Amino acid sequence: MSSQIITEVHNAGTYEYYPIQGISVKDVGPKTSGPLRPVPIRQNIDEWSENKANEKQVHLFVMAWDRFMKKDPSTRDSFFQVAGIHGEPNREWDEPEEKESDWKNKGYCTHNNILFPIWHRPYLVLLEQQLYEIMINELVPNFPEADRPAWQEAAETWRLPYWDWARTNKVPKLAKYPTTLVPTFDGGFERIDNPLYQFKMPNLKTWDSEGVTNFKDPWVQDEEKAPTLYYGRCINTSRCPDEEDIDPDSNAWRYGVVNNSKVEDNLKLHTWLGDDNPQYGKPVEVVYRLLTVPMGYTTFATTAQLDGKDQSVQNDLNIEYIHNVLHGWVGGDYNGHMSQIPVATFDPLFWLHHCNVDRIFAIWQALNPNKWFETGKVNSFFQDIVGLKVDDEITTSTPLRPFHSDKRGTLLTPNDVRYTNDFGYTYPELQAWNPKYSPKGRFDQTLFISDLRKCVNETYGFSRQLLLGDAQSGSTPSGVTSIPGGLKSVDFSFSIRYLRFAFGGEAFWIRLYLARQEGRQVATTDLIGEVYSFSQRPEVNGKEVCTNCKKGQEKKVKATAYLPITPVLYNLVKEGKDLKSLTREEVLAYLQKRAYWRVFKNGKSLPRYEVEKVELEIVGGTNDATNFGDPTKAPVLENFKEEPTISGGADGAFNPDLKQPIVPPPPPKPVVPKANLPLRGSLPLKAPLESDGVIILDAPKLDLEKAVTSTIDNTQVQFKSGSDTLLVISFRRAEGEIVFNARLQRSWGEEVRVSLDNRFKTQTPTILVHDQGDGYEVLIDWVHVIWFEKRAKEKKITLLTYGVNESQNPVLGDGLKVKVFPSLKQLFNH
Repeated sequence: MSSQIITEVHNAGTYEYYPIQGISVKDVGPKTSGPLRPVPIRQNIDEWSENKANEKQVHLFVMAWDRFMKKDPSTRDSFFQVAGIHGEPNREWDEPEEKESDWKNKGYCTHNNILFPIWHRPYLVLLEQQLYEIMINELVPNFPEADRPAWQEAAETWRLPYWDWARTNKVPKLAKYPTTLVPTFDGGFERIDNPLYQFKMPNLKTWDSEGVTNFKDPWVQDEEKAPTLYYGRCINTSRCPDEEDIDPDSNAWRYGVVNNSKVEDNLKLHTWLGDDNPQYGKPVEVVYRLLTVPMGYTTFATTAQLDGKDQSVQNDLNIEYIHNVLHGWVGGDYNGHMSQIPVATFDPLFWLHHCNVDRIFAIWQALNPNKWFETGKVNSFFQDIVGLKVDDEITTSTPLRPFHSDKRGTLLTPNDVRYTNDFGYTYPELQAWNPKYSPKGRFDQTLFISDLRKCVNETYGFSRQLLLGDAQSGSTPSGVTSIPGGLKSVDFSFSIRYLRFAFGGEAFWIRLYLARQEGRQVATTDLIGEVYSFSQRPEVNGKEVCTNCKKGQEKKVKATAYLPITPVLYNLVKEGKDLKSLTREEVLAYLQKRAYWRVFKNGKSLPRYEVEKVELEIVGGTNDATNFGDPTKAPVLENFKEEPTISGGADGAFNPDLKQPIVPPPPPKPVVPKANLPLRGSLPLKAPLESDGVIILDAPKLDLEKAVTSTIDNTQVQFKSGSDTLLVISFRRAEGEIVFNARLQRSWGEEVRVSLDNRFKTQTPTILVHDQGDGYEVLIDWVHVIWFEKRAKEKKITLLTYGVNESQNPVLGDGLKVKVFPSLKQLFNH
């Protein structure tokens, strides 16, 4: 499939697409393309922001992001719309509304497939370009004329910074605090809300005003699994909220909770890394393996298990898995925005995080310049949502919806985005145009890669530094052998394989432990690694929103991760306790006794009968490792193989003393669908209300104070079927009556009125509507009020709405709790 040129007529004119081309670069010398083109650098955010020489760039960055976030969310080039490309509100971006297709309103998800790092590259460029255009068009022209050249130069050389979470366990300083100082155009300073701290919806509107849904099914089967993902009710984003902060009706949820200290707790070192290495983050060894273990592009790119049960443990290592874990650490166990795919992009940390993912991808490409992909397997890539049918072949010319390279609508392809330099940026490690890499006037790739390997070894080679450092001091442990120029040892790992949609798309954690004391579990000190299943529900309120997810769920797609544990074992040997050497036999015996694992969801460890749904595979693996003293040499990692003695599944351990106990699942509770009906909101029923069905509405309070108004004092609940209202209950305090009616084909019937006096027996009233076939019986606080004859006996109630006239307080509070029973008998048996 080749690139496509699409021109649409929109609003009586030719529609202009947004061209994603990157920030323009003035070429110095002959124009080049690809990695040899000199371009500005995306820099480490803390190093960049702390350097006084970059002060103007930092101010422009913060000011531009502030303006970007304040743009009208209904406009294409607003932060809200750009962030929404990734998921909610599942709306087309930069694709004219007149275009109809079977992928309309299904989003652009590219997770768990081979386009994962490719698709996100132009997405980052889009944000970078939008911020740059605000700098050039809205900020620089407003500074005094004499100062503009300096500000212009700062903008031209600025690029989006990255957050290297493998080299730090700290939240970037620019994102830590709720307010910040920026310059004013007249030479002063002003304090503004920090746009990197959290996103705040313009005009304090809730997100549902722009179509973000409460995407978890509102009908709750179990109070312990009550819906907490009411993102439509948010005004601001949350980062690592506490459990008590996620009440959808609370101000904490509405205005957001940012717990950066909890994020840093999640990012901090596992205790096995030791106190002498504060500069590292938990993912350091995974990043090192990503850049040193031999693998092809398709393995590197995705968590998708491409080779099924025959997959080598070596191929379980991938960039998407560690990316997922960072989302979980930043969002937290209780559904902060970064932990959920549909809304992750609204947290500003998403962009700094993904900039680092793109950097690791770019470094891997530079180390493996000839590795790319040709086609994607149909059974590993379900991508209707990028305009492809299931039987289409995925190639390097596959269009990357919705990203266009020009105003005519030419869609970008993987080949178009292969090299970052073609988008006007690169990273500090990748300045291939440096004259030192062309000592004879021509680029020497061997010299460049040698230097890059040195950088990788010295930046991320934690296990290498442990081994070589002790060898220099003469304290090499048993199992590590000296060879000319280096060391040979056995390298140990665990592969994790699991059903991504085990819980219908809800995210969950898999955590791996080593018991420090034999037979005893202490999770806080035993934890050595974790995997986050970063997924989403394929359907929202019965509507499919992600075809990729739906196909993956139907085909029971498995995801993979790879946890290297050699540094853990090395430090245990150095402690001189129960593990005496790094020989294969002793380590395997140790792991059999000490390794265990658990699955967590919503902050709670799941019982074994729930873990079994995950189809979890914990696959122990070893390989032969050679590390060299010469930092320009990559380690040699070879002879990867599974170790059956340290491979397990749902039981949670190899040692019987550590296994998760088998407990029977609780008996099923009677299913009584429950949900919340918000004021001025609607609620579709899970199924049409049949004859003898009962709907109960529980109100949180009662307000019978007459409204002073120029309109009717009116609070009403409507029971609808499509556009028809089969029954309306209208509370008229000023008139002292309750009015019942029906509206069919846009025409109201004859009203039935009853007195409002003495109808309510409590301050938290209950309204019951019973479908009796020919009519509806209505009770208030369990006392009969009326029998209302049906005016459309063939129609069934499918939708509830709750409203009040403008500027009036509702009779029944701000929301109603809804319960539905299939029969009166089941109601009284409940």
